[in-house]
Amino acid sequence: MILEGKYELKTSRENLWEFIIDPAKIGKCLPDLKSLEVESEDKFVAVTRVGVGPIRADFKFRIEIVGKEPPSRVRLKAVGSGSGRSINLDIAIEIKEISSGSELSYKSDVKVAGMMTGLGQRLIKDTADKTVAGVFECVKKQVL
Repeated sequence: MILEGKYELKTSRENLWEFIIDPAKIGKCLPDLKSLEVESEDKFVAVTRVGVGPIRADFKFRIEIVGKEPPSRVRLKAVGSGSGRSINLDIAIEIKEISSGSELSYKSDVKVAGMMTGLGQRLIKDTADKTVAGVFECVKKQVL
């Protein structure tokens, strides 16, 4: 499943870049964060509560920055698992300078396995869209 979107932020591209690539900062914007362990400047582990419909579980995500083109592009991979379920994400983020600050666009390929797949793509996509929107709303508040 592909998720994509754009956000305008009233901050410089460089300021937004520094926030996005800092695991300690961006990690705090993950929804229902239970714990965060920064392993290096490009790797971190986050435990979050994930829910789709009636199914809720704690997932341990290993997140790694796998490509950087400062201050314009970053690519992340995340692998999450919990309670016999898994979520794999490949996320590409692009940051452009615009007259009012910055524009952040993202495209993510999401693969879900386990019990959640039986809930249907539409429910999973709706939940994923809301989760991503929550992350970027947090980013907006943090970088202003």
